[in-house]
Amino acid sequence: MSSDSDFPVLHRKCLGCPALGDLGRWYECVVCGTQITLCGPCFDLGKNRVSPKHKYYHPMRALYNKKMADIYFGGEVLVNGEAPQSFQCPFCDDMGFTAEELAVHVQEKHSNHPDASALIEILETMSNGYMGSFGGARAHHLAMEEQPLGGLQVPMDEEEDTKSTEIRCQEKSRGGLSYEVILAEPAPNVAVPKRPVTPGKNVSVEEIEQKLKAAEERRISLEAKKMADISTKLAKVDEATRKKDEITNEFITQTKEQLESKMEQHVEKREAIISDMKEKLKIHAQEIEKTRETLEQQKANEQKAIEEKLKIAQTLRDENIKKMLNRLKEHERRAELVRQNKAQTQDMDGQQNAIASSG
Repeated sequence: MSSDSDFPVLHRKCLGCPALGDLGRWYECVVCGTQITLCGPCFDLGKNRVSPKHKYYHPMRALYNKKMADIYFGGEVLVNGEAPQSFQCPFCDDMGFTAEELAVHVQEKHSNHPDASALIEILETMSNGYMGSFGGARAHHLAMEEQPLGGLQVPMDEEEDTKSTEIRCQEKSRGGLSYEVILAEPAPNVAVPKRPVTPGKNVSVEEIEQKLKAAEERRISLEAKKMADISTKLAKVDEATRKKDEITNEFITQTKEQLESKMEQHVEKREAIISDMKEKLKIHAQEIEKTRETLEQQKANEQKAIEEKLKIAQTLRDENIKKMLNRLKEHERRAELVRQNKAQTQDMDGQQNAIASSG
């Protein structure tokens, strides 16, 4: 069960972004410690960059503050005060391993890989209880890198015990060491310590009954204490579940409100666009109607002008015809006069010819 003491407030600096302070969920290198720290989003985006000291196969541990642990694990029992860890194989990208399972996986699937032995050494260090604050795993790994290839350094207080014992160290592959231990012959005539004999004591039936009664009372007390602890843990689990439900409901409510707000904005924007299009269509229709009326007026004016011109032309035609008729009548009258004059002239000439012939 998680408590506030399991999650102290830690301030870290993310290497992948400017985030600084309480990162909520972050990742630290098992070997390099806090020197390689990434916030949750940067780690999810694959910003775990390698360096000469930080190798690509170094495991990264997930860390949480109290709020994020309650969200992700909801009151689960912690392991050694830490949230459950899940590691990824750096050689095949398979996920979901504990440190022990990953060591077995690498030994079975990638034993021929050049970096397999180095990774297995780190994982075995983690599995043997060096996790702590990761200082143990890092110190052990650095100490193994600084060991001379010819042999191991032995503390001074163990010098006498190792005079006849030889330890040889040889580097078999990059990052891996092989050890050969040659033990000395057993020392003869070594006295085996004997267990001291305690004097016997007579125990009465009353004392046995009192001890049994006291043991029963202790058992009942322990059971009551266990029940109380279980009730407390269950209450904490219920509280963590309630907080998780509250956070989930709050997230759902906020998401729903945001979606509704976006939908309202979308509807308002759509209505505004439709209204604007209607207004533009209305203006366009008005312009079309105005143009049609103008064209009809121009057509009426032109038709009226044509009718006026036709009327004027008809009047001029009638007048011209009338003038031509008058001219024809005048011409015919003159022609008649000319005929009459010509006839009179001919009559007078005939009479003169007749007089002349008679004379």
